[in-house]
Amino acid sequence: MVDLSVLVVTYNSAAFVGECLDSVSATVGGHSFEVVVADNASTDGVVELLARSYPSARVIEMGANTGFACANNAALAVSSGRHVLLLNGDAVVQPGALDAMVDFLDAHPECGAVAPRLLNTDGSDQGTARSFPTPAAAVFGRRSPLTRLFPRNRWSSRYLSGRTEQGRSPFEVDWVSGACVAVPRRVVAEVGGLDEGFFMHWEDADWCRRIRNAGYRVHTLPEAEVVHHEGKSRQGWPARQVLHFHRGAYRYYTKHHTGGPWSLRRPIAAAALASRAGLILLRDAGARKVRRPAVAAPYPPQPAGT
Repeated sequence: MVDLSVLVVTYNSAAFVGECLDSVSATVGGHSFEVVVADNASTDGVVELLARSYPSARVIEMGANTGFACANNAALAVSSGRHVLLLNGDAVVQPGALDAMVDFLDAHPECGAVAPRLLNTDGSDQGTARSFPTPAAAVFGRRSPLTRLFPRNRWSSRYLSGRTEQGRSPFEVDWVSGACVAVPRRVVAEVGGLDEGFFMHWEDADWCRRIRNAGYRVHTLPEAEVVHHEGKSRQGWPARQVLHFHRGAYRYYTKHHTGGPWSLRRPIAAAALASRAGLILLRDAGARKVRRPAVAAPYPPQPAGT
């Protein structure tokens, strides 16, 4: 049995997954590991790339775009590591990060999940160590206009709790991003894998909640750093992505907060999330219209000033 199973889901990821896998091989020095890739019916030649350039990686062809949770579970089922690591294909592991995460899990059996500090390309904190979401997260989440305009407001600070931790010491949070998180296999055996009712988005919050409900802790380990080129793996936020995000939010909310199928909070939540998704789709459609170049424009179009 190896120490760490690195699970990567690909979907038309040929342009960047190589950098991810190279970073794993180049930075893990103290522990044995394996790489299992689950491909969601890519059409860009990523499966051929993996076979040619990364023959040691085990590749599972899902045959369809089954989503993040389902593909990760398929990779998990054939893996053998003492710990499993979910790693996005658009992430780049920094030196020592995965070794530090394995060491932390081995030294802290009460920890059910540990994540690195996820960084943006410019080195800033991505803000993915958070308190469990409440309805206020729709307004004060990490991508919301209010959070961007007033990043230190108390509501956003309460939700994005990890941003207040600026040192190098490990700290406990409610949940962390599935872009990079390690979980002991014994914990997975107890709480189960990802909920495949989520196509993608919010399955990580649900998993961390189930891990915490089983009596384990969730930690962020700032000394472990992973750069996450967020957005490469999904190529922006097309309409389907917006819908998956809000459907996932509804599933998470109804699963953990409404108390039963007949709760009046369910239709209220559905209406609120549908309205939010609709507004985002209208906004994005307007932005695309502004950016679209005019026919026979005499000069190159300028980017929209948003």
